[in-house]
Amino acid sequence: MNGITYRELDRVLRSLGLTCRVLQQEPAARWYEHPETGAIVSLPLLPEDEPVFPNHLAAVRATLDIYGIADPRELAAELQKTS
Repeated sequence: MNGITYRELDRVLRSLGLTCRVLQQEPAARWYEHPETGAIVSLPLLPEDEPVFPNHLAAVRATLDIYGIADPRELAAELQKTS
């Protein structure tokens, strides 16, 4: 999954049913929420073409797995499709 950008991650999260709000307060962030489960993922507002930091991807993976939205293999497969 190396080389996944924030744009690609955004597409996958939205395809899994998460909505996104951009919070402009400091620090600016993208706030993803899954209405059905209440899961929330907050990521710093970084350029969309930047590669995703490993710790951000780990947080996304863990949140999606814990809330039963997508297990790590499903997420990896979805991210692979986008790259």
